[in-house]
Amino acid sequence: MSNDNSLVDALAFLYVTFGQATDGTLTADEMRTLAEKLGKRAPELSLEQLGQVLRSTVTAYKGVGSREEKIERAQQHAAVLRDSVDEGMRQAIINDLSAIAAADGEVSDQEQAFIARTAQTLGVALPS
Repeated sequence: MSNDNSLVDALAFLYVTFGQATDGTLTADEMRTLAEKLGKRAPELSLEQLGQVLRSTVTAYKGVGSREEKIERAQQHAAVLRDSVDEGMRQAIINDLSAIAAADGEVSDQEQAFIARTAQTLGVALPS
C-alpha cells in the first residue's frame, strides 16, 4: 500500500469497523481473514507490526462512540483511501470486505449494506 502509515491505519479501521459494527461480532475466522487481507494490502509490514496496527486500531475503534459514529468514521477513512490509492486497490478493498463477511459462513444484511456504501464511497463496483 506504500509506507504511509495513515493509509494502513485508515484501512485497518475500515476493516475492523466492518467486522465488528455490522453484525456485532468479530469471529475468529473473520479476524484471521481481516488480518490476512490487511497484510496482503500492506506487505511492507512485519507480522509484529501488523499485530501492533490491529491492536491500536481496536483501541481507536473502542474510543469512538456509537455504532453509527464508528461506521461514519470508517466511511471517512474510506474517503481518504479513495483519494489516495488507485482503482485496483479500491476494488481489492471491496473484495476484501466481501471475503471478511463470508469468513464466518454467513453474510448479514448489515454487512451487505456496509459493503455497498463503502463501494459507493470508494467509487467502485460491487463484486458480482
